[in-house]
Amino acid sequence: AGRRAGGFSGGGRGAAAAPVTAPAQPVVKVDVAAVQRRPTGIAELDRVLGGGLVPGAVVLLAGDPGVGKSTLLLEVAARSAAAGARALVVTGEESADQVRLRAGRIGALHPDLWLAAETDLGALLTHVEQVQPALLVVDSVQTISAAGVEGSAGGVTQVREVAAALIRTAKALN
Repeated sequence: AGRRAGGFSGGGRGAAAAPVTAPAQPVVKVDVAAVQRRPTGIAELDRVLGGGLVPGAVVLLAGDPGVGKSTLLLEVAARSAAAGARALVVTGEESADQVRLRAGRIGALHPDLWLAAETDLGALLTHVEQVQPALLVVDSVQTISAAGVEGSAGGVTQVREVAAALIRTAKALN
């Protein structure tokens, strides 16, 4: 961005200055010592994630249907719960009964692994508020819809809004 004698020249028409959450600083001065990655307990997934999950981060896992994404994430959630970090799985793809059966088959039953079947963003966020999970798995983001947003679940506008809300929630709750 360029500067001129009168001030900032970028930012678009009518863009007003807004308060910042923290002042900008040189990257070398950003303290990362407090950020601890949480290993998933699955070595290959931890390798892909750079050592595990970062609190407050959002990760999108994509792949062809039937390759095991839901099963993998259910196992990660169960391992999180077993390690003392409550996990919540919100399924929009399957019923709670179907997910419970899978959890039993793969040995992913734990009292700190919570499960909800929802397709409404507001209801999903209510579950997050009530359960207070350290890990949230949404299976899948394209099945969730936000009230008051144009389009149907899975459409570009809906997926953007749902993803943005999940990102805001992750950052707010770390």
